[in-house]
Amino acid sequence: MSLRREGDPGEERAIGGERDRERRRAYRERNAERIRERQRAWRQRNQEHIRAYRAAYNAEHSEEVAAQKRAYMKGYTARRAAEQRRRQAKRTSSKKYYEAHKAEHHEYTRQWQARKRAEDPDEYRAMRAKAQRRWWETHKDEYNAKLRAQHRENPGPKRAAARAYYAAHADELKAKKRAYYAENREKVLAGNRAWKEREKRRRDAGLPPRRIRSTSAVERRANTAAADAFFARARTAEEIAAIREIPASPVELLQPTPPELVAAFERDSQRARIEHTLATDGSYASRSQIAVARRWLAAQRPTRREQRQAIEDARMDAIGKQVNDRLRHRDPPRHRHHLDPDAAAPHPMLNPNTTMGMNR
Repeated sequence: MSLRREGDPGEERAIGGERDRERRRAYRERNAERIRERQRAWRQRNQEHIRAYRAAYNAEHSEEVAAQKRAYMKGYTARRAAEQRRRQAKRTSSKKYYEAHKAEHHEYTRQWQARKRAEDPDEYRAMRAKAQRRWWETHKDEYNAKLRAQHRENPGPKRAAARAYYAAHADELKAKKRAYYAENREKVLAGNRAWKEREKRRRDAGLPPRRIRSTSAVERRANTAAADAFFARARTAEEIAAIREIPASPVELLQPTPPELVAAFERDSQRARIEHTLATDGSYASRSQIAVARRWLAAQRPTRREQRQAIEDARMDAIGKQVNDRLRHRDPPRHRHHLDPDAAAPHPMLNPNTTMGMNR
């Protein structure tokens, strides 16, 4: 007969609890993606409930939440500075490593690209296109500025490429230009009219036509060097003495500008400024309309003299009405006929007419 020793109940419960925790941990590891998806779906379905629960919790534990926020923000600046230092150190270290192993890095990149291209060419092309679009969205302004600077420094290659492209695609470009004109005819004609009006104003003001000509980098550098050589160079003592020895013009040769020329210049300048202002500042049109409206309103309002005359006329009319009411001969009151049913009424002929006015 064998005897079975009874174990400690607490120890058995501990062993069973550990076994359950291990089972749950293994289940979570096997179904991690499914659990995350289920939790995400639950949060999506219960957004209002979660929002209300958080609001209620924050209202009930406001002091505790505020204390936690203060404790977090107390070290936020230090943590942020430490994180920035860590990132800067990592960038510096990566840059140093890249400079020291540039050839190896390039060779590894070429091998990786060749392997990816051989495994799946379509996926590799899609990945490269996505990376290029992402780079272009981030660096397009910088890249366009670099191209503009290169064109200013050396416009020859771009012009040659444009001429070659036009020669190869002349019919296509002409068809595209005709199609654009057909779709935007009013816009193109409005631009042409604006240009003609601007050139007409320039000619009327006595200004030369507006012509823009780009200057090459070689010419700009030569002009800058010549200007520096002329204005920034130091004069020698001999040159200064020679300049001082140049005789001044006699006073009798210095004649003032004729007044009619000065007046004509001021008149033309004022006219040119007015035309330029009216052409470029659209607010003056509305100002002129406002001035016309104000003049019309002023014409509709009576002047002070007219107001005084109207008051005096009204006063004289009132006086005349009072005088007429006292002096006018009124018609006698109309009496009822003697055959009226009221037999006690006196006969109308027994009451002579009462005179009014001056004879009463």
